[in-house]
Amino acid sequence: MNIQAVIFDMDGVILDSEPQIIEAKQQVLHKYGIDQPETYHYKFMGMSFQAIWQQIQRELNLPVTWQELLDDYFAKYQALIAQSAQHPITGSVELVKSLNHAGYKLALASSSPIADIQRTLDNFGITDCFATVISGYTLAHPKPAPDIFQMAMQQLNVMPENSIVVEDSMNGIKAGLAAGAQVIGYNDPRYYAQRKVADVRLVTKMQQIQELLLPRE
Repeated sequence: MNIQAVIFDMDGVILDSEPQIIEAKQQVLHKYGIDQPETYHYKFMGMSFQAIWQQIQRELNLPVTWQELLDDYFAKYQALIAQSAQHPITGSVELVKSLNHAGYKLALASSSPIADIQRTLDNFGITDCFATVISGYTLAHPKPAPDIFQMAMQQLNVMPENSIVVEDSMNGIKAGLAAGAQVIGYNDPRYYAQRKVADVRLVTKMQQIQELLLPRE
């Protein structure tokens, strides 16, 4: 396995943000008297925020534009994260630092706005570990399209077969596979306890990725 580069998603892989993301979405929906189960939001994981709110607006026939919903969501999300410190997925920061120290080329490819990405990496002290950081927030073809991972590979100057993508969502996993990379799927037990995906190595702990890419001699 001649792996030269590892490309990370952020939300749900490095940053434990899904609880706040879901809560902010629920707060927006509550304004319109809508009470959805938490599981309603799982299918949106890994999608661009524009696509998420366009779909929610259509599915629930909300009486405002998707852009108004998106703006309201971001305001509520920022308020939530201002109330409490950001927390990493257990073991993710240590994994990034270890891979960087071992000489892997690292990229971060996230659907979040670049300001959110930069704040997270700065807060966790891992900004300098990444050779390139890409926001898919304004991409014409976001995940599950492969564009963001293809961009990362080009900027890292690596071939798809020499790259590993670390993702948690099905949309992100599909994007990684479509880009031709090997994919490691993080099965967060809170959301994907029993998930199986063809051609994808699944893990439930970041330590498993470290053991795979940094085996003890």
